[in-house]
Amino acid sequence: MTLQAAIRAGDAVAVGELLSTGTNPGHRDHDGRTPLMIAAGLGRLRLVALLLEAGADVFTVEPNMGATALHKAAQSGDADVIGLLLDHGALVDQQSARLGHTPLMDAVQHKNEAAVHLLLARGARTTIRNHWQETALDLALQDGADSIAGLLRARDDADASRVRALPLPAAVKAGDLPEVERLIAAGVPLDERMPEIGGHDDDYTALGLAARDGHAGIARVLRDAGADPRRLNGLMRATPGHEAAFAGHAEVLRVLTASGRTGAPALDLDAQGAYNGFTALHDAVWHGHGEAARALVEAGASLVLRSHTGHTPRQLALHYGYDDLATFLADAERHRYGRDSPHE
Repeated sequence: MTLQAAIRAGDAVAVGELLSTGTNPGHRDHDGRTPLMIAAGLGRLRLVALLLEAGADVFTVEPNMGATALHKAAQSGDADVIGLLLDHGALVDQQSARLGHTPLMDAVQHKNEAAVHLLLARGARTTIRNHWQETALDLALQDGADSIAGLLRARDDADASRVRALPLPAAVKAGDLPEVERLIAAGVPLDERMPEIGGHDDDYTALGLAARDGHAGIARVLRDAGADPRRLNGLMRATPGHEAAFAGHAEVLRVLTASGRTGAPALDLDAQGAYNGFTALHDAVWHGHGEAARALVEAGASLVLRSHTGHTPRQLALHYGYDDLATFLADAERHRYGRDSPHE
């Protein structure tokens, strides 16, 4: 018996024996589906658990539609399988390549209310649109799934309430320095994060917002009050330094890199972004922000760290044709190292 046949038969003993004797848990069938996708689609919790224990990959996508095992579980509607896959790192908002559907959208279309409820509880976003620009709520309304639509609307209302409950980020976004100062004096938490609801401000701290939007005075007040510049922001997992550098806010960078009060955390100047390996200096160079790059270099930012594409900041400047910036960085390298870059 093959592994796929044992899964379809629901034979946990056979599945366990096959896996224990070295059968590949990632072997695809003729449609490109893995055993984990098949088990998840059938809602077989025990078999899903055995496959995950054997090392089955939750991130694999099938070649026809670009769906994952979590999409298949959402279609089957088995909330326990969905929960187990999420516990093993499945991406709750991954969109299928062909349709642009998230698992939440698949659960909605298949009218699996328990699955919708669980996915929402585990952080699935309602604002994502598929390739037809439809949200999960649009799909529910098209199908007349009123109770599921109610769940989605309740989640949207709850998200809006969560945002309203965070007055400090709102004051920062408005550039309202007196209100920021008043809230700090009233003891509001400095490093609370914006909720992840599918908006531009997802997972930002107040300091991250100030850095992104160029509010140098507010950034200074937040730093002086003890806001932590090491906290990462947004879906890119960026430091406040990355945020300010990307937008060219040189004065904010000077605030962030200045000596703060004794014992206060310092900005990690050379933190590299998980997505592209860029430091804040790379980000400044990327968009030709010369003054921002100068502020970072003067603060001691590394000149030789390489991005995931292998570029140092100077090489990135040359790549984009920023000749004056490349010359400045070459001079900085010679001044700092007494010769050409040691990592050239």
